Amino acid sequence: MIDATYEDRRTGRTLPVQLDFQHPFLIIHREGGAELDRWNWRDVAPVPGPFPDDRLRLGLSADAHAVLAVADADRLLTLAHGAGMVQPVHREHRSRREIPLYIWIGGAILSLIIMLRVVLPALASTLAPHVPDWLQARIGDQVQILATAFLTREGGNRHCAAPTGREALLKLSGRLPDSQGLRLHIIDSDLPNAFALPGGHVSVTTALMDRADGPDAVLGVLGHELGHLHHGHSMERVMRYGLSSALISMVVGDVGGGVLAVGVSQIVESEFSQDQERQADQFALDALRQARVSPAGLSKLFAAIRDEHPEADGVLAEWMGSHPTLTERITTLDRAAAGTRTQGETLTGEEWAALRAICKQPVPVLPASAAKPD
Repeated sequence: MIDATYEDRRTGRTLPVQLDFQHPFLIIHREGGAELDRWNWRDVAPVPGPFPDDRLRLGLSADAHAVLAVADADRLLTLAHGAGMVQPVHREHRSRREIPLYIWIGGAILSLIIMLRVVLPALASTLAPHVPDWLQARIGDQVQILATAFLTREGGNRHCAAPTGREALLKLSGRLPDSQGLRLHIIDSDLPNAFALPGGHVSVTTALMDRADGPDAVLGVLGHELGHLHHGHSMERVMRYGLSSALISMVVGDVGGGVLAVGVSQIVESEFSQDQERQADQFALDALRQARVSPAGLSKLFAAIRDEHPEADGVLAEWMGSHPTLTERITTLDRAAAGTRTQGETLTGEEWAALRAICKQPVPVLPASAAKPD
């Protein structure tokens, strides 16, 4: 046997030991002769130094937690050779590389992106159909309140329900099949948008109506959002962003409800997948055809948006975004409009004007008895 020192790098403790060979192992004995450990000699190699005592260090890896400090290296190698073992001094360990911090950070970000873009959408699409109606309605009610507060312009009317405008809106939506139970909202907003929420909520902003050349376009928008409700897209989107907000909240924390606010803004501003948008467009076309209303108005609305935001169109936008290109949708609508047989106007001129003024509440008139004397 040969004397050596067993060094525990984790605790800094050392232990005198004796070494022996039993092919193919290096046997490590305590001073009393009890076996402490055995290492496969083919896995043993010198540990790179320098060391203050110039003794040879052997270990199972370059950064092993335990090493053997051997003073008489020549004798050790002679014993190994006598036992038919290959000398380890001709090999070097491959040090386990320290992974740079930026790789850890990049991996974490990539994992988060995969969770947000792949895992959570798949989970949401699986779970959404199983959410009971009463819970969908409750979720939709809460998100609608937050979305209205988020979108309403500064100083705008949060309760757009002027009676004549409301009557016109109900008359317009009545042209759509299966529109019973819809909960319609007009939001006084500078953002041209429309969205549907679970529980039958459908919202259209005044900015979007201002870009429509008539009620037929608004009816097409309502039909499109009704299509999202019909196919269950809205619950899936709410669940997807709810899960995303929860994940982000766990990762970065939620200070003052900031993550919740971001989640609501994403729900009302984000887009569906291209397949979902095409399904909703087709639903709107079928609904307009059944109502004997031309989709030309909706086509003109899309054209106005395209002219206002040309960057939202084109092949690159289709590849990077989730909507089909506006040009593709306009072409589809124009093709359908050519074969549509219309029947009557959806709203009269007065009704259309009332709908556009639905957020402008009439000024109350004081009775004569309440007038102040001069």
